[in-house]
Amino acid sequence: MPLELFREEETSNCYRNTDFPHLKFIERTDKFTIDDIVFPDEIPMKGVALNQISNCWMKLLEKAGVVQNAIIASDASSLLKFGVGEQFAGRMIAVRECIPIPLECIVRGYYVEESDSWEAYRMHHNMYGNVLPKGLKDSQRLPNPIYTPSLKGGINEPDTNISFADTIDVIKKYLIENIELENEQRDYIYTLAFSIATSIRETSLRAYSFAHDYAMQKGIIIADAKIEFGTILDVNTGKRKLVIISDAFTPDSCRLWNLKSYQVGRPQPSLDKHIIKRYVRRFLKQETSAVCAAHALPQEVLNETADVYWNLLKRLFNKDLVGVTSDIAWDWNHAQGDILL
Repeated sequence: MPLELFREEETSNCYRNTDFPHLKFIERTDKFTIDDIVFPDEIPMKGVALNQISNCWMKLLEKAGVVQNAIIASDASSLLKFGVGEQFAGRMIAVRECIPIPLECIVRGYYVEESDSWEAYRMHHNMYGNVLPKGLKDSQRLPNPIYTPSLKGGINEPDTNISFADTIDVIKKYLIENIELENEQRDYIYTLAFSIATSIRETSLRAYSFAHDYAMQKGIIIADAKIEFGTILDVNTGKRKLVIISDAFTPDSCRLWNLKSYQVGRPQPSLDKHIIKRYVRRFLKQETSAVCAAHALPQEVLNETADVYWNLLKRLFNKDLVGVTSDIAWDWNHAQGDILL
């Protein structure tokens, strides 16, 4: 059976194949968002670059024992057998069906003056339950990374910053609505929700610290990161387990800086989609993001962002545009030949 599109998200599309009901197929598109608004422009080959970056990170995190993922296949041979066509080459992964947890698990390792999220710190030196030193300078590294979750909004809807205590209520609701609980679990559901919320927080912090240390060795600073989780059924135990989903430490979900040019006390040049965000806010600052989205952005800005994404992939994982696209083309041609034979 061919793939069926069943949900369009901000920067990705979700498909299913009725022949494989336990799987979901995620296509990473070239679309991008600014302030939760989807723009009509596209960053050339962004979806391919993000797919490569995210998949590499997920493999590293799982190999290091930090957190597992739900990916079943990203190679051509497997995807073809699942009914994926060549038009999705390099952009699609097959994942086990999971139930997403409606939290944006944000970890921050540096103070970012330009970020609106830091307004709480500027007012009372406390950021959603995290007490921080007074007088932090722009781009200064924090004594320890902090966890600042938010409640995930819908498409074109902003996320809502919440405290850790609020995440317990979110998890409690998630369990009631999505998980078949045993009687004993229902009796102690708040304790169970607290345990899961704590596990999510600690896993987020471990994943950030692992990725930050790895990237630093490559000359890149991960200033902050947004991580998402879900649960999948463990076939061995029959219980549900936590896995990382969506993007992992990509330029769409992180703030990335160049270690060589890093300097405390000023904004840092971006190695992520903030290149476009800064352009929009600088040249269209008198308009709302929704109005800005109606304007076509200069192609040179889109191309510059694409170059930054691909250069990041090269620096982190030694993969470049020519090599990746050549490998993808060979992989799919070879896989199709195997099937024909």
